[in-house]
Amino acid sequence: MKSKSNKFIELDTSKCIACWKCIDVCASQNMIKSIFLWHKHIVLKKPDNCSGCRRCIKACQHGVIRVITDNE
Repeated sequence: MKSKSNKFIELDTSKCIACWKCIDVCASQNMIKSIFLWHKHIVLKKPDNCSGCRRCIKACQHGVIRVITDNE
């Protein structure tokens, strides 16, 4: 199942410029490229495999990935 969120993070794929830096740093190798015609962005391959390390958030300079807080 591919997804744009899990219990730790949420993706705003409209901001993704397809630099793939988040994919390179993902410890659980959970992020994958989604390429369809001119739409290029990331998705979560297996959302439940995410460890919540936040490396992807630090790698993304475009605000695509945000932390989901306990208050949400």
